[in-house]
Amino acid sequence: MRRLMVWSAGLIGTALLLTTAYAAWPIASALQIREAMHAGDTETLNRKVDWDSVRASLKASMTPEAIARLSEDPDAPKRSMWQSIKAAVAPRFADTVIERYVTPEQLPVFLGYRETYRGTIRPALGLKDPPGVLANTPLAGTRLDKGLSFWKRVRKAMFTSPTRILLEVEDQISAGRRYTGTLELRNWQWQLTGLSIAGL
Repeated sequence: MRRLMVWSAGLIGTALLLTTAYAAWPIASALQIREAMHAGDTETLNRKVDWDSVRASLKASMTPEAIARLSEDPDAPKRSMWQSIKAAVAPRFADTVIERYVTPEQLPVFLGYRETYRGTIRPALGLKDPPGVLANTPLAGTRLDKGLSFWKRVRKAMFTSPTRILLEVEDQISAGRRYTGTLELRNWQWQLTGLSIAGL
């Protein structure tokens, strides 16, 4: 009987450990995508993001406020002209800007993590992460610190199926900006397949 109880406890412990690891897996993937945005790592972004699906989801979720933010594009008409014609051209304009900026190279620029300088893309000057949750400890700046700091900004994490999760995260740099992403398990890796941005 005692042996059976020990075996059952071990089985339950293993199941809990595997469940926790599985739940943490997509969160770790979302953190990898964020780190790739900051670093301009297009290889990781190409592997971890389904760009066609992300573009389609952004187009479907655009609000008037977000479209107004997109009008800051350097090639957009001047503000006064934009005000007079936005009702007619806003949806088409938003589509154009999404097609241009929602790419591995340009999305980090659009979100403010990178900047264009003399035809090249470099880290945005003055952009510095706020202190992590393990600041002033020997673990400051480590992967554990980054992971815990990322988890602190997660406002919602909900599995809608065993292979699909919705994740709402606050931006670390831009106060008030939130990202709601859909991640799906495909070919044994979590990919970002949907995105909406609030607070642009």
